[in-house]
Amino acid sequence: WDWQKNQTAGELLSPRAHRKPTLKSSRTKKIFGWGDFYFNIKTLKFSLLVTGKIVDHINGTFSVYFRHNSSSLGNVSVSIVPPSKAVGFEVLYEKTNRARKNKPCLYDPSKVCFTEHTQSHAAWLCAKPFKVICIFISFLSIDYKLVQKVCPDYNFQHDNPYFG
Repeated sequence: WDWQKNQTAGELLSPRAHRKPTLKSSRTKKIFGWGDFYFNIKTLKFSLLVTGKIVDHINGTFSVYFRHNSSSLGNVSVSIVPPSKAVGFEVLYEKTNRARKNKPCLYDPSKVCFTEHTQSHAAWLCAKPFKVICIFISFLSIDYKLVQKVCPDYNFQHDNPYFG
């Protein structure tokens, strides 16, 4: 393992040459920010898991990536404002992939329940730039209606999302 012996003195790198450049300097401009979010609810007859990431591109554009698994067929929406508030925006991109499976219900194996797996990505351009602090997750089905405020972890120096 003496690979360094094969290099000439001029080719040897100093230990500092491999260090990453510091991101925080007076000349560095923040070009985007992101936050991870996580929402999990479980009851005897229902479970819903939503995980995702919101990216603020600072120029008035937000992208949201999220996945959800639910034990009930229904619609999940992720919003940058509460359902009661209106905001002007243009949807730049939207894509959803869905998969559904039948399975016996945990609470009554003689009945058929569903498991739904969905992956979505949406990008919005806001008419008036504003800071997204929290997002709102809505789930609507025949049996359930819920809205939950979730505040992403914008501390991007940590790899673990906020589980709050």
